[in-house]
Amino acid sequence: MAIDQKKTVLFLPAWYPNRTHLSVGSFVRSHAEAINTKLKVDVLLVFGDESLEKLFDFQQTNVNGIDTYIQYFKKPKSTGAIAQFVKASLYVIGQFYGYFLYRKQQPKPAFFHVHVLTRAAILPFVLNFFSKTTYYITEHWSRYLPADNSYQGWLRKLVTKQVVKKASGITAVSENLKLNMLRHGLAHPNFKVISNVTKPIFFNGYRYKESLPIQFVHVSNFATCKNVKGILEAVQLLNSRGCSFSLKMVGSGEEYEAAKIITEQLGLTNVTFTGFIYGTAVVEAMTNASAIILFSDYENQPVVITEALSLGVPVIATSVGGIPEMINQSNGILIAANDVEALAAAMLAVASGEIKFDSEVIKADALQKFHPSVVANQFLDFYRLGGAEI
Repeated sequence: MAIDQKKTVLFLPAWYPNRTHLSVGSFVRSHAEAINTKLKVDVLLVFGDESLEKLFDFQQTNVNGIDTYIQYFKKPKSTGAIAQFVKASLYVIGQFYGYFLYRKQQPKPAFFHVHVLTRAAILPFVLNFFSKTTYYITEHWSRYLPADNSYQGWLRKLVTKQVVKKASGITAVSENLKLNMLRHGLAHPNFKVISNVTKPIFFNGYRYKESLPIQFVHVSNFATCKNVKGILEAVQLLNSRGCSFSLKMVGSGEEYEAAKIITEQLGLTNVTFTGFIYGTAVVEAMTNASAIILFSDYENQPVVITEALSLGVPVIATSVGGIPEMINQSNGILIAANDVEALAAAMLAVASGEIKFDSEVIKADALQKFHPSVVANQFLDFYRLGGAEI
């Protein structure tokens, strides 16, 4: 069946790049860009901004062909109970007000696609009581995993179950995430696993070369769960054993400054920090890697792994969450979480050439799993199973 390009899906993400956070929810934008090659994708984001002088500020932009509408609201600076209630109320009001302003410019979308539960689903869930409103859900959040365990509260769970029940389908980015959502009673007849997507720039014209100097690269948001301290301890361990290599730390976040301090304290002169970079700068940083390192305590499906594999670069990562679904003997090394000795041993095996990888095999496999066209077609099939006429 031919795709009707006039059909519009309105993304309702809880996380999406915006003027205050350039990288948050970038994986959602990648999904939007992939689907936008098949259907028209618009995005409506509601986001709190503490610096806002007025109560609401509606902005419209077009980024990479996606019409993006962002309803900023004045986020309270306090973290108290009353402030949290005000924040939640402003979010809900902002979502309906933002949709009203969106509809003044655009016709009603064919259906909605919520990314990250639960607040982003409030609009289509409520609209469904007044007129037939079709919406789908994609979940990315690790809060359902035992290691995270932040899916708490009877009201949150009650609302989330009702939101899922009314949806026309739900996807998770890994089998592990789906399993843990089912464990919490979030079941649906149309429940699929659809991967994160790799941006096309990671597939274009790169061939990993083993002749490059040994350099490991870590890319993350430097959250506590990424265990960057453990990576640095592994570097110190290898340095003490006379191994010659370098480590590049890419990104920024809550543990970034602490990681720089630890690096100085440990005397690690072979570690450098780039800060936050994006686009081709990230591609260039990763293409020079002998392997990408991810030493997380828990994960779902890290985009940095899909990106590395799409470049043909092997990955050393912890066997947590959805990572074992991505990494095997042909494309990387799995180790136990928080096992610094195991991480150091894996890095040494790569640095010494004891373990080698075929970058073309890695890249060809990634192309079949993470390319935008592959993921977009999976979403089209998912929409159709939920009853969408596209």
